[in-house]
Amino acid sequence: MKTDLRRSALVLAWIGITVPSPLYAQATTLQEAIRAVEADNRTSQIAELEREKSIRDVRAAKTHRWPIFSVTALGSQPLTQLGITLERGSLGVYPHDGPIPGETTALTSPLQFGFIGYASVAQPLTQQFKIGLGIDLAEVGVEAASEQLRATRHAIVNEVRHVYYGIAQAESGRRALQATVDFLKQLERETSNQVIQRVALQADQLNVRAELARAEYELLKTNDPIATQKAQLNRLMGRDVDASLEIDASSIVESESILLSEAYAEALASRPEMRLAKIQQQKAQLERRVANAERIPDVSLSLLALRTVNFSSTLPNNISSVGIQATWDVFDWGRKREEIQKKREAERQAGLEVNETEARIRVDVGHQYRRIAEARKEVELAQALQAFQAEALRLVRDRYLQREAVLSEVFRSQSTLAEADHRFTQALLNLTTAQADFETALGRDR
Repeated sequence: MKTDLRRSALVLAWIGITVPSPLYAQATTLQEAIRAVEADNRTSQIAELEREKSIRDVRAAKTHRWPIFSVTALGSQPLTQLGITLERGSLGVYPHDGPIPGETTALTSPLQFGFIGYASVAQPLTQQFKIGLGIDLAEVGVEAASEQLRATRHAIVNEVRHVYYGIAQAESGRRALQATVDFLKQLERETSNQVIQRVALQADQLNVRAELARAEYELLKTNDPIATQKAQLNRLMGRDVDASLEIDASSIVESESILLSEAYAEALASRPEMRLAKIQQQKAQLERRVANAERIPDVSLSLLALRTVNFSSTLPNNISSVGIQATWDVFDWGRKREEIQKKREAERQAGLEVNETEARIRVDVGHQYRRIAEARKEVELAQALQAFQAEALRLVRDRYLQREAVLSEVFRSQSTLAEADHRFTQALLNLTTAQADFETALGRDR
C-alpha cells in the first residue's frame, strides 16, 4: 500500500510540474505516440516490407515441388544442306530385288527458312526432400525478418519514450524558470515600493531587474530544445515535423515492480535478439541438412517432344519420349564434404551465439533493474530537498519584507530552490528513462 501511495505521489508531482491544464485535453499521450509509430513510422514500414519479401520467398520456394515446363524455339536459315547419303545395298541385298538402293543415293533438303521446337515436362522426385528443406529455410527467413521487424520497432519505441520524456523534462524546466521569473517580477514590484518608501537602495532594485532579465533569457533559451524534440517526435510518428504537438505527462506512469528472476525469464522469452539468435541456430541446422542433401542424385519423371517445320525432309519431324531422367555428380573432388563441414562449424557458431546473447541480456536486465531502484531513491531525496528549500525561501522572503533580511539572502535562497527544482525534475527524468530502458530490456512492445 505504501508503495502504491508513493508511486501515485511521484506521478502527481510529475504532472504538477509538467502539464498545463489548458492543453491537457488536446495532448498526445505516450501510448498514442507509440501507436502512431507502429502505424506510420517509415523505418518500421521498411522492415515490414522486408518481411513481406521473405513471405514471397516462401511462396516461390513451394513452387519448386511442381512439374517444370520448359519450351525452346529456334527459327533459323540453314547455311549448309542437311541430308543423308545411302550407299548401294546399305538397306540390304535381296534375292529377287537385288541391292537396295540399287546405287548410291544422296537425300538432301533445300536451303530454306525452318523452325525447331523443343518442349519438356519434368516432375522432380528425389529433389522433393531438398525442396522441403529449402521451404523450411525460407520459412526461417520469415521468422528472422519478423524478429528484425520487432527489434526495429523496439528500438523506435525506446527512442520515442526517450524523446517524449525529454520533452516533459524540458517543459518542466521551462515551468520552473517561469516560476522563477514570476517570483522575481513580484520581488521587483516589492523592491520598487521599498525604494519609493526609502527603505531600500536603488542598487537593490537594479539588482532584482538584472536577475529578472537573466531568468527571462534562460527561459527564452528553452524554446529551441523543446521545439527540436517535438519535431523529432513528429518525425518518429510519421507526421510533418512542423505539426503542432503537445504531450500529456500524466500518461507517464511507473510500471509495477517485478522480481529480478521474473525479469530474466521475461527478457529471455521476449527479447528480439534472443529469438533471432535461436532462429539463426535453426537456420544453420537447416543449411547443414541442405548441404547433406546435395549428395542425393536428382531423379525426375520426364516427358519431352521435338518438332521441326520446314527444316529437313530427310530427318524425322516429330520426336517424343517419356522416361526417368537422373543427374548425379559422381566425383566432386571433396567439394561436398568441405561444404558440409563448413555448415557444421556454422551450426556450432550459432549455438555459441545463443549462449552469448543470453548472457548479454541477463547483464543488461540486471543493470536496468538496479538503475530503477537508484532512480526511485533519487526522486525521494530530491523531493525532500525541494520541499525544504521552498519553505526556506518563504521564510527568508517574509524576513526581507519585514526588513530582517537583506536582498542577497533572498537571491541565495531563490537560487538554491531553483537548483532543487532542477534536481527534482532531473530525478524524475532519470526515473522514467530508467523505466523505459528497463521495459526495452524486457522486450516489451508497449
